[in-house]
Amino acid sequence: MPGVVGHVAVSGADSVPVQFTVIGVELVRGAGRLIGLAVVELDVAGVVLTLQGVQVLRRPDGTAECRAPVWRHPASGRHVPAVVLPDELRDALAAEVLGMLAPA
Repeated sequence: MPGVVGHVAVSGADSVPVQFTVIGVELVRGAGRLIGLAVVELDVAGVVLTLQGVQVLRRPDGTAECRAPVWRHPASGRHVPAVVLPDELRDALAAEVLGMLAPA
């Protein structure tokens, strides 16, 4: 799938524009609620970060949701988000990732 570029300005006194590109989404079968994994590049004030393993999960009602990559905490065994994004960026990024999965 081709990349999708989005822009978002994170609010706050010291805000900077953030550009993100959805590099691609890989569909996953047979992994429970997990239905896809995305790779996203974030450009924050010229510093480019790559997020690998952005999750696309099926909700109980059948709709999809997007979540940050996770890692397993060694003491508790719980999955913990590997990155915490501001709400505005998280929501915009999720909309683009889910849009790539929507039928044309």
